[in-house]
Amino acid sequence: MATTPTRRAKTARRRSTRTDAGGAPERANASAVAVERAADVLFLLAERGESSVTELARSIGSSASAVHRILVALKRKGLVEQRADTEGYALSWSVLALGRSLNARANLRTVALSFMTELRDLSGETVSLNVRIGQERMCIDQVESTQEVRWVARIGVPSPLYAGATGWALLAHMGERELEAYLATVKLARLTPHTVADPKALRRAMDEVRAQGYAISLQDRILGLAGISTPIFDRSGAAIAAITIAGRADHLTAETFRGWAPAITVAAHRITELIGGHRPPGRG
Repeated sequence: MATTPTRRAKTARRRSTRTDAGGAPERANASAVAVERAADVLFLLAERGESSVTELARSIGSSASAVHRILVALKRKGLVEQRADTEGYALSWSVLALGRSLNARANLRTVALSFMTELRDLSGETVSLNVRIGQERMCIDQVESTQEVRWVARIGVPSPLYAGATGWALLAHMGERELEAYLATVKLARLTPHTVADPKALRRAMDEVRAQGYAISLQDRILGLAGISTPIFDRSGAAIAAITIAGRADHLTAETFRGWAPAITVAAHRITELIGGHRPPGRG
């Protein structure tokens, strides 16, 4: 069930009135509460279009003076504006900047679709588009194989970076310090008998992936699954996504994937260019 602004406000009020073991009111983190109330105000303005201080205060269960201070701060940052005729408040056009990265992600899916379809037609296998989310990755789109028995990606489900072609393609193109920190802290679980669970061996594999520009996986994340993946870069040169061809390991070999490597690499290069990104020098 979706969470409404009013429900969010009630939850925030409950958090701010907890008591300690002695029964005295526990002082909630004032900054966190202020941020929550500011978020409630923004959600309500997005829902209503325009609202007065009094109406907003009533909706989030706060005082008019507190809401007025929030609105003044948001106005100073250019996120809301006050209408001269009604003196009510509304969102400003500047809030569009908050969704810029999501727009870029949506644009990524649109741009990638035709290339994914071409790769599916070339290989006959499922082609997926994945994005990096912190120390994990997630499939956000796919073009399924037309074969009767085929592999289908699980969209929206996080997977580790240390196993599978997609994870390797993203992991290998981390910045050097970030990669070292990841390898020093991640717990490498042996997901299959083929998972590389030794940090030093994994580091050597990442160096190889970075040099050749693509990663090949043969059942190291899921038994029976094999794939090839190559990264997509943003304008800062960070590997933000990867495009992957994957299918049943019983008929896909490393040699098969190397035959598809030029096509998938070119596709990733073109997608990178079309979203305004660039591939850092020396990356495959």
